Amino acid sequence: MDTGGTFSDSVIIKQDGTFVTGKASTTPEDLEGCFFNCIEAASKKLGKKIEEVLSNTILLGFGTTAGTNALLTRAGGPMLGLITTKGMEDTTIIMRTVGRFAGLGIVESMHIAATDRPEPLIPRGLIKGVTERINSKGEVVIPLYEDEVRQAVKELVSEGVEGIAVITLWSFLNDAHERRIKEIIQEMAPNLTVTISSVVTPLIREYSRFNTTIINLYIGRPVRKLFSKVEDRLREYCYKLPLLVMQASGGLSKSDVVQPITTLHSGPVGALSGVEFFKELYGFKNCMGSDVGGTSFDICVVPEEGVKDLREAIVNRFHLRNPMREIISIGAGGGTIAYIDKLSGKIRVGPESAGSVPGPVCYGLGGENPTVTDADVVMNRIDPDYFLGGEMKLDRDKSYKAIKEKIADPMGITVEEAAYGIIAIVDNRMSSIISGTLGERGLDPEKFVLFAFGGAGATHCAGYSHGLRFDKVIVPPFASTFSAFGASTADVRHRYANSPYIVVYNLPFDVMTRNFKLKSLDDFPKYAIERFNQVNYNFEKEAFKDMADEGFKKDEIILEYKIEARYGGQLWEIVSTSPINRIESFEDIKTLIKFFENKYEELYGTEAKYPEGGFEIITMALEVSASAVKPVIPKKEFMGMDATNALKEKREVYFSGGFILSKIYEMNKLEYGNLINGPAIIEGIDTSLVIPPDRKVTVDEYGNMVMEY
Repeated sequence: MDTGGTFSDSVIIKQDGTFVTGKASTTPEDLEGCFFNCIEAASKKLGKKIEEVLSNTILLGFGTTAGTNALLTRAGGPMLGLITTKGMEDTTIIMRTVGRFAGLGIVESMHIAATDRPEPLIPRGLIKGVTERINSKGEVVIPLYEDEVRQAVKELVSEGVEGIAVITLWSFLNDAHERRIKEIIQEMAPNLTVTISSVVTPLIREYSRFNTTIINLYIGRPVRKLFSKVEDRLREYCYKLPLLVMQASGGLSKSDVVQPITTLHSGPVGALSGVEFFKELYGFKNCMGSDVGGTSFDICVVPEEGVKDLREAIVNRFHLRNPMREIISIGAGGGTIAYIDKLSGKIRVGPESAGSVPGPVCYGLGGENPTVTDADVVMNRIDPDYFLGGEMKLDRDKSYKAIKEKIADPMGITVEEAAYGIIAIVDNRMSSIISGTLGERGLDPEKFVLFAFGGAGATHCAGYSHGLRFDKVIVPPFASTFSAFGASTADVRHRYANSPYIVVYNLPFDVMTRNFKLKSLDDFPKYAIERFNQVNYNFEKEAFKDMADEGFKKDEIILEYKIEARYGGQLWEIVSTSPINRIESFEDIKTLIKFFENKYEELYGTEAKYPEGGFEIITMALEVSASAVKPVIPKKEFMGMDATNALKEKREVYFSGGFILSKIYEMNKLEYGNLINGPAIIEGIDTSLVIPPDRKVTVDEYGNMVMEY
């Protein structure tokens, strides 16, 4: 299940690995409703009732935008308070210097006078400092002044706060003060929700740790409420197993243990899992995913070495210290609104979206501003009588009128030219983010395969891939439900992270090779060895318990240890898999340090090494996973190049320069080997693949449509 910004999708996988999909409009005010509407739509394709499907389901995964929506809209958000170490009260108010530009586009960032920091979720008056101090070794330097805590709680309660976040310095090394503050709050105000940073994100870097803890508390109520309502209804349908939630770090986890903050961007991460699935299925080395929904355009890069994890993600302009797989997003999709810029007189597209309500003008639900979908309808790229297989009729006349009045007439051009201009602008914006993302990583698109999905991905992939030299563009027939499909390919996964802050100075090193040259175990401090081993022991203890609760045995679990290490005095760390999980001998020390040195040299070269600064392990992590039921896409029988059997009709479709008579094909009638030359449209129930005159599409052995020049 994936509840997106405009539509929600479901994928039901049968025992043999084959699957069906379902789709329904997202109802932001009732995400529980569209959750079950999607399952019901897919159940009908199986010829079964929803009760029969759910009572026989052995795993249910859910990706949701509930937390993201609560953060983006701030509608009805709770009034929160914050208790922190005295002297740190202004951390979320001052932010960082880059906080002024975080999450803004290049054009927006250029206009410094027009930029500002995002409005803090907790106003300064509801932030209280208390005397206490734990140092960087985890030692108590100043004890907690409990009378100050009680006074702070009293003041916050009198202000009417609905929850309190507790964040103290170095609590990830010693959380005794945070836990005691929580106890005092619960003694004085037992009905208040309390969140402590050492539980949510026991990681270094206080600004992003502040944000993560606060946002986890802020979105906790709507997220938990949604999970609770869904689970109650699932029990009514005789589904008795846990509800699993897609996480931003990848993988599924039980809803009752997952932190709300980890659900942010879980839908796009589901799609990323789908790209990884196909990468393995085809045996490709490098892939890229592009998801055009109703509200946003999301891309992910899956290179040969694997997906990059973000150390600090930016969500709604806030830096978060929350493990998240890298998704790059901009406001561009089918519902993106087009308008004329008052200053330049030029057409602008986005980032504002019409969403699902009122949606594009052609939906007939009250929308007045023309959108990308309206332009597609005017250009005959979308058949208004076959939207969602004909279940939802679109009004082409309303789209035509809106574009004429709002865009074409003021600019003195035809409606079709205005519609084409809207499409060209949004396609170019999406193309720019793709090329920029690959360019800044030094990656060659000619060595990549681009997967296009989302409700509007098939419609626009020819436009946004134009000139980028991808090896090929692949569109699955279930492109519009790809995020839900991707979530169904994900393993059950948990991630545990902690910042042990192991700082080792004055290590012996070789001046010529720039390598550390330890002579015995005594060269490495005893506390560092003990802390390294204890952190991994704690990870394993928690992981085995959680995975046992998920129903997995130890021999079914895959463990991957990771470290973030650097030379002393540097600002950022190298993130890599750890070669060891315990330090028990001198050889273990040498293995760990040599591994770091090799990684560093590989990235920056020998001369950049800085052994004089010492060696630091800033963060350690353990990722555990276990395989879940996955879909199977069987290979099809080759049926030849002739696609006449799938030909529906011909109609005039607008491409560059004017309308061209184009062939229209039925997507579900295409067979392996069919070749379709542009100009053409391949129409599915919930998406349309646009093939320009200079492109061709071949159906491959998995039923996917492969676009090439």
